Amino acid sequence: MKKVVLFALLAVVAAVSAHAQYLPPAAGVYFNCTYTNTHLHEVNGADGGFSRFDISPVRADYYQGIETFLATYGVDQRKVTFAKPVNFYDIYGNLVRTQWEFTINPSGPQCKNTIVRNGGYSISFQNCTDGSSRVCSAY
Repeated sequence: MKKVVLFALLAVVAAVSAHAQYLPPAAGVYFNCTYTNTHLHEVNGADGGFSRFDISPVRADYYQGIETFLATYGVDQRKVTFAKPVNFYDIYGNLVRTQWEFTINPSGPQCKNTIVRNGGYSISFQNCTDGSSRVCSAY
């Protein structure tokens, strides 16, 4: 019995390793975001705010692009990077979420625990160096 369980576990690990893909935010999709302690003039989704990530891979584990968002003074944009991904799988080997380090470039705040799930349609930005956080869901 132990050999069967060990073989099954090794098969799942091998399957996961064979297709090391990551779950980035859905590109070009509008997100409704709720901010806490924001310092960058973003408008909360409950007040009509939005964010959109137009990103693409530089490498399989490194995405860069532009975030377009509603600010208190109108629509604004900023360069962003998603890097250092760590995948999380269910017991069947299905990718359920990816943890990223999110950075507003060139030297803006960094959120070291950014979780992307639900096919890229949910993002949670936590552990940010400026004390802010946000939770975003696609419209």
